[in-house]
Amino acid sequence: MTHPLTDLLLTHRQSGTLISSLPDYVVPRDAAEAYRVQTESVKALGPVGAWKVQPIPQSGEPFASPILANTVFPDGAALKSADFPGLAIEVEVAVTIGHDLPARESGYAAGDMREVIASLHVGLEILASRFPDRTKNPQLVGIADLQNSGGVVLGPAIAAEELPEFAQQQMSLQFDGAEVQSTTSGAATDNMLAALAWLANHAAARGLPLKKGDVVITGSRLGPISFAGEQVFAAAEGLGTVSCTFG
Repeated sequence: MTHPLTDLLLTHRQSGTLISSLPDYVVPRDAAEAYRVQTESVKALGPVGAWKVQPIPQSGEPFASPILANTVFPDGAALKSADFPGLAIEVEVAVTIGHDLPARESGYAAGDMREVIASLHVGLEILASRFPDRTKNPQLVGIADLQNSGGVVLGPAIAAEELPEFAQQQMSLQFDGAEVQSTTSGAATDNMLAALAWLANHAAARGLPLKKGDVVITGSRLGPISFAGEQVFAAAEGLGTVSCTFG
């Protein structure tokens, strides 16, 4: 039997309607229950092609979510705004995984991850939700709803022979040709590698191990910013650019 929140989310995904009322009994009680909803959802909706993971926090564990393969889009993708209710944009450092990472007894450590990364990218995460205002829900509902991810637009690949220090990563975001946000800071490279190792272990334990070719977005550096325009463009020093349009 699937979780009742899984059934509710899938019904509204299929109908393209929003959930206006959330019964208390469907709200996950803990992270494990929210992850159960994620796993049930992706098994119903199609294969996983990417993951999102937060930087390692000062205490506790990051949150993560699989992203459906059919919502990983190439640079320059032309998308429909109507497919992404509550549309918002984040800019992130993305990586492509170079080989399969099945469960193993010793687990994965941050030191293993440098050889795992096949390429680096600047990525746009598209946030979407099954709810009129995702910010008004309990946090675990958003986690269960694939962590509010509608997909990712991936910039061209950059060789990952030597990782830069991402703590000083310069990035900028433009909507319809006007800059809306920029940064020269963010999670450090060591933190990103630790988060990737945590994710490799987490995903394998859920029976959804990271695979060669999977994309991982590593946490927002710009955004989320609500978007109702046509063109999104982001640039990141050393990582190139990425763009998409909405109609």
